[in-house]
Formats: sequence, C-alpha cells, structure tokens
Amino acid sequence: MSPKDLLERDAKLLWHPYTQHKAAQTPLAIASAKGASLFDENGQQYLDMISSWWVNLHGHGRKELSEAIAAQADRLDHVHFAGVTHQPAVDLSEQLLELAGFVDKGRVFYSDNGSTAVEVALKICSQFWSNIGETRDSLLALRHGYHGDTVGAMSVGGTSGFFKSFEPWMLKVEYVAAPNCWWNSSTEEEEALSLQHLDNLIKNRATDFCGFIVEPLIQGAAGMRFHRPAFLKAVCEMARAAGIPVIFDEVMTGFYRTGSPFAFMQCDFIPDLLCLSKGITGGILPLGATIASPKLFDAFMGDSFSLALAHGHSFTGNPISCAAALASIHLLKTTDAQNLVSQISDSLTKKMTALVHSSSKIEKPRVLGGIAAFEIKSSNPDYASAAGKPLAIFAQKHGVILRPLGNVVYLMPPYCTTDSELALAFDVIHSYLETLE
Repeated sequence: MSPKDLLERDAKLLWHPYTQHKAAQTPLAIASAKGASLFDENGQQYLDMISSWWVNLHGHGRKELSEAIAAQADRLDHVHFAGVTHQPAVDLSEQLLELAGFVDKGRVFYSDNGSTAVEVALKICSQFWSNIGETRDSLLALRHGYHGDTVGAMSVGGTSGFFKSFEPWMLKVEYVAAPNCWWNSSTEEEEALSLQHLDNLIKNRATDFCGFIVEPLIQGAAGMRFHRPAFLKAVCEMARAAGIPVIFDEVMTGFYRTGSPFAFMQCDFIPDLLCLSKGITGGILPLGATIASPKLFDAFMGDSFSLALAHGHSFTGNPISCAAALASIHLLKTTDAQNLVSQISDSLTKKMTALVHSSSKIEKPRVLGGIAAFEIKSSNPDYASAAGKPLAIFAQKHGVILRPLGNVVYLMPPYCTTDSELALAFDVIHSYLETLE
C-alpha cells in the first residue's frame, strides 16, 4: 500500500489520541524501526527522541524481545489470571521485586497500562481503610501531576490541564504544590510553603485521606517539571507519619529513566505502592504492574469476598507481555542500563549547556538521567498552539521526532542512542532556534 493510500484511509477511519483533528498535521506514516530510528515507506529516517511516547528502553527491533515473545506465544499465548497462574507472571514478579529491592516485601498486581496500574493503587488505598473499618473519601496528590486517563487517575491528575470536561466525574482530591526546579534554581521558600500547606491539611483532615500519590522527581505530562529528592522525601514522610499510604507513580520514571532503577531510590523513601508500565516490556507490549506492601495486602485477607480486591482485566498477567518484560529486564542487566543512561545523561548535559549559551530563546534547562528539557520563551501558554509546535514540525522535516508539551521541549531517547545521534537532534533544535533570533 502506498503512503498516500494509507493516509487517505487513516483520515477516514481513525481517531488519534490527544489530537485536535481539525488543526492536526498529516500523521507521519511509519513502516519500520531499528535502534533509535523510525523509517517511513520511502526509507526516510527519523530519530525517535521521545522513545515512542516514553516506552522504548532498548531501541526498536531488539531480537531478544521479539524472540521471547514468539517463544512464549508458542507455549502459552493467554489464560485468565483468576484462579490460574503461570511461570512468566511468577518469574516477572520476582524480578520486579528484586529490581525494586522489595524481595519478600511486596505483592504484584498486574493490569494493562499505566493508567490502570494507578487505578489499582487508588482502589487498594480506598478499600484498605474500608476493610479495617474506616471511611476515607479523599486523596492527596502533587499539583500538576498526570497519572492517566481513567476516572481515578484523571482525578488525581485533575490539575494537569487535560480533564476539565470530566470534572463532574472526579473523586475528591486535595493538591500540594511541587515547586519546579531546574539548573541553578532555588525553590526552598516555595517548598517550605508546600510543606506548611500539607501540614495544615494533615492536622485538620488527616482521617479524610486514603492515599497520597506523586510522580517522583519528574512530573512528565505537566511539562517535565522537576522537584528535589529532599522535598519529595519530606512530603512523603509527613504523609506516612499521619498513616496515609504513599503511592509512587513510576510509569514514566521507572527502569532507569532517571538514572537509578526507580526514582524512589534517589529519595531515601520506599513507597507503600509502586505503579509501573511504559518501559516494563521494553516498550513493545502493553502491561501494567502495581506493587503493594504486605501491610496493605494483609488487610484484604479474610473469610468474606467483600474484603477481596474486586478488580481485574481480561488480559491481566498476559504470558506474552510478561515474557517480554522478563526479556527486557534481562537486557537492562546485560547491557548495563545504568551506565548507558549515565552516558546519555552526560551527553545531554553537555549539549544542553552549549544550547543555552548559543540561544537567548530558551530558559529553565534541566537534565536528570536520560531526560532533558527546556522551555522556549513565549507569551502563549496554550498547550496546542504554543511555541513547541512549530519546532516539532521543523524537527520532523529534518529527521527528528519531538513532541513538545506546550512550550516545553524534551528529549527522552532510547538507551541505545549514540552521542552522534544526540548531536544531530540538538543541531536540528539549534537550527530552529536560530530562526527565532
């Protein structure tokens, strides 16, 4: 099929995510992928600098992953997970708990994606209190967080700016500010105000809150907002001291994105619930996982089904997805992912420093692990029409895939990305910024 025919059929049939179709550019028709690059039908190469929406860890076309999938499909493609088990799910649970340092200290609940992993965590928090005889009908969350598109996840991400149309459906949530820090910035005064606000909420309403959810270190969809480990530890310890379970949404930050296996490891705080997805399978199949502490799990034990967690998905614990995740974790170990991300981080830092010195049109540069971000100076805050959109169009024409968040431009490349590929991406960004000077 020609690219023209494909795009014509797409235009008649499909509804793309997070897209205003009236103003949208013609979608890019991708035919294949390898390493850090995507290719169209004509063989034109595009560097995937956003890891295909933050999911791809090792690069495209890894045979280790595809072979694991094929082998598992031949053995066992799928079976329901209520009253049934299988080796890939058990093996993966052991591997996840080991990677997170939770060996013999947690239970893994499988779902389908990041949003459902969060939904599971929120339900666990709510029912935990019900099971021990208390009613708590509100949640705590960091302001600007984004946690997914299902109702509970939307509720705790209600200040992200994406869900105004659904406000009547949302749960009760109180938000605590998370000051956005970047290179050479000071946020201690703002952090102190946030901590005071949380302290007041807890003193007056601690028994209202069933859980506290955060995106650790980086709030992704809000515009790659960074906050300090010390601040995160302080707010989480305050919640825990009041008996409120703490949820870390590491759907984006997990599996070395921030430099460590999980971002919570940089905060000296172990959450009660850990939500995982995106890179869990290396970015090639859907899978979500929610790790819960033994204390929370034990509250669901009893003689009555009313105490059980009445939640599940048809594809919970899918063997093929679990096999892909096992192969991905093996790759993380054998390729020394921590070192690969460290090298990418060094390269991003050097190139970001050079970009800052070469252009007066950017501000708030920041790098953490394999994630870099900056903001284009602009008076237009609108998400869809802000300054980042023309850059994305320019970059695609020059062989680089970016997807700015409003005025925020970020790079989150696969771990196989070379220094020369990063140099090309920054050269394209620099060329665009020169048109603004």
